[in-house]
Amino acid sequence: MRTATMNRESTSDSGRCSKISRRNIEKFIIAVVNAAAILFILASVFACRCAADASVKIDGIAEWLTESTKRSLEAVYDHIPAAEPRDVKEELLRVVADRLLLGYSVESVTFAGRDDVVIKLRLTQAAPEWEVQITPPVLSPPVDGWFASDTAGMSDEIMSLIKGVPMEVLSWGDLDLKKEVERLCAERIPGWRVTLMARHKLEGGIILDVSFIPEQPLALAVTTRINSSSIPAILHSNLEKDLLKGYAPVIGIPVPWLDKHADNLASLGRDVLNEETLVRVSKADPVITANTGVVSNVDVELESRRYSAQLWMAVYAGAEDRYPEVGVHLGRRIQILPRWDMELYGELILHLNNWDLETRLGLRWPLWRNIWIGGEWSTLDDVWWGRLDFESWARRPYAWVRYSEEDDVSAALGYHISNFISIEVHYDSRFDDAWNVRLLLNL
Repeated sequence: MRTATMNRESTSDSGRCSKISRRNIEKFIIAVVNAAAILFILASVFACRCAADASVKIDGIAEWLTESTKRSLEAVYDHIPAAEPRDVKEELLRVVADRLLLGYSVESVTFAGRDDVVIKLRLTQAAPEWEVQITPPVLSPPVDGWFASDTAGMSDEIMSLIKGVPMEVLSWGDLDLKKEVERLCAERIPGWRVTLMARHKLEGGIILDVSFIPEQPLALAVTTRINSSSIPAILHSNLEKDLLKGYAPVIGIPVPWLDKHADNLASLGRDVLNEETLVRVSKADPVITANTGVVSNVDVELESRRYSAQLWMAVYAGAEDRYPEVGVHLGRRIQILPRWDMELYGELILHLNNWDLETRLGLRWPLWRNIWIGGEWSTLDDVWWGRLDFESWARRPYAWVRYSEEDDVSAALGYHISNFISIEVHYDSRFDDAWNVRLLLNL
């Protein structure tokens, strides 16, 4: 009985050993297969990497075609297994190039180094005679002159791009050509979109027609504002109307292009104003500042070198003994020395409560820009007054002060709400209610 038991135990031990050995063998086989697969994958990746690191150089075509041609042939070359013989690679590249690059054929394929390749192309037939025709948009004078000036010489630059290029290139390289032409136009005429059209001439050759379409944003309006301390505000409206008519040609053109021609916009305004009789007679020098945009703002500083005239009506608030008055200022400007202007002026002020008329006669000269200094004689008190004026225009502050030989002071600090309406804090030491607010209507 003991012997039988021992035999069963030995049999079971041998079975377990055989199972363990089979499992080890299976594990070993799986490990070998996995290692082989990993080595195969690594080899494939390495082969692909070598192909991807290869470079393709293109010779024999226009420079602006090189980049797109290179990308196309590199994409093909990268998919050719690195282990393929060079003659196979060359044949594949020739076939693809002949299919893709119409108008060209492969002259030679040269391998440099391990994987780099140089592909030299040649024309399949003689290149046509090209002619570039610039078709400008419909613009009114003088804006059409701005466009002609900006595009002068552009046809020669475009011709240098397409000279010696077959027309078949436009079937696969038209976007590259348009990109190059747009690059030229972006520098010269920003805001204009380019369209290209090629057509055959009856006598032979090809015309490349270049036309232009304005792009958003477009100039929709121009606002004008005339500022002057020498020309009455009531005369500004006619000048502004004529300015708006003169600026009509810029409506509808691209804002980026108008930005480039801000100086021309100012010059256009000066030309319009210099034709005005009022400007010619008064010897005014228009100084124009143009801020371009969808709605362009044109500010005009219009000061006469010969005359000055102002008409106003004043109403007081906050003082019981002050009454409305009407005043007029007439001046004659003279130049005694170069760059030294002087103004001889007279003022009439009518006090509406008692119809008293005050007369002032004075002489003043510009101290600096819009700051005037001088003196005047007043018939109201029969005294001399010194006077300092800081003049300005619409939506700007202004100030003036007068000081008499009897130590009286009259002064104001004001703001021009518009060319016609001003409001100021007024002080006059001759009255019991020295401080008041004065509203002026400038005509």
